[in-house]
Amino acid sequence: MASVKLVKVNKIYDGGVHAVHDFTIDIKDKEFIVFVGPSGCGKSTTLRMIAGLEEISNGDLYIDDKLINNVAPKDRDIAMVFQSYALYPQMTVYKNMSYALRLRKVDKEEIDKRVREAAKILKLTPYLERRPRALSGGQRQRVALGRAIVRKPKVFLMDEPLSNLDAKLRVAMRSEIVRIHEEVGATTIYVTHDQVEAMTMASRIVVMKDGFIQQIGAPNEIYRNPANMFVAGFIGTPAMNFLHGELIDENTFKIDDSDFEIKLTKAQQELLKDYVGHRLVYGIRPENLIFEKQEHFEEYKDYTFSYKSNIIELLGDIINVHGSIGKSKIILKTSSMYDIKQNTEVKVAINPEYAVFFNETTTKAITPDYCEFEEVEVTESLDEDNITIVETKKKGLISTIKGKINEKKNKKDDK
Repeated sequence: MASVKLVKVNKIYDGGVHAVHDFTIDIKDKEFIVFVGPSGCGKSTTLRMIAGLEEISNGDLYIDDKLINNVAPKDRDIAMVFQSYALYPQMTVYKNMSYALRLRKVDKEEIDKRVREAAKILKLTPYLERRPRALSGGQRQRVALGRAIVRKPKVFLMDEPLSNLDAKLRVAMRSEIVRIHEEVGATTIYVTHDQVEAMTMASRIVVMKDGFIQQIGAPNEIYRNPANMFVAGFIGTPAMNFLHGELIDENTFKIDDSDFEIKLTKAQQELLKDYVGHRLVYGIRPENLIFEKQEHFEEYKDYTFSYKSNIIELLGDIINVHGSIGKSKIILKTSSMYDIKQNTEVKVAINPEYAVFFNETTTKAITPDYCEFEEVEVTESLDEDNITIVETKKKGLISTIKGKINEKKNKKDDK
């Protein structure tokens, strides 16, 4: 297989639309990397640039340390699995899987060996003489995977391959793809908007937003230590609770528009010493709130508050209890054995070990490496996910050039 390296890769379309900004990552041999983010974040565009289906505007792409920016897609030794199965309906499963090898005039015995090996891995041996119309959705997706596997490429690229499947089949196919990856040992780059797929399949996740990389890391690392509010809100179901407020003294965080105050641990006091008297955001995941009837609730009596339940979501063994404190929305995720009713007072405690703090204007997580108070100008209002859009201090080359052009234009208009 192969390593893949992208160095400050950008995609700028005609009209100045900057779809991908300075995308940089070093993907090791046999890794399973997942690009995840909302629609329009640039993940599929990045995948298509790796495949050669989109031209790289600037930056460098290497496969096995060889620069391939100008190499034709057919010569990159990659295989791509798309959202649609794209199978030939008139051909059997065997012929669909062998078609690319036949075009390359590979020896018939070698074709037969590769197809049957792939069919065994994918559990498709009984279906080799069937046509696609006689297969289920999951079987068709496995045929599409098999067509890629028989080529034995250096890199597998998958663009939302499970999007067309129903929920139950998607769960089954997730584990199938992971099993196939481990068995084949392929370097795989997988694109999805589904954070559950990313968390359950990836060796490393790349979280993207508006064409920028927000964070790269192992699933648990990103879940436990999100780099900013966007990552914290995007990864995890339900999303992390964001409590906006002020650190009124070195020991106390006060939630906006409420009488509730949360005490800080000694470690948190040291981390936030530069934020005393300033605003920040207290982040805590719904599953790290402890309901008053749960064990250990009394251990966290210094970290308790209450709110009124608005919506109760029953999800089998768990319930999500929605409410708000002041302007901050709150969700408690707990066992459905607790019969919590709508429009009742819910008392919860925070497990402070899992609290994450964010700078309210930069939206970055406050960490030992980034703990000095910083405030930047807010250029747009908060969006629906409570993520502040800010004007950062450092600007990239493209932004600088655009700024110069706008300055000249404004001067002409003044004249």
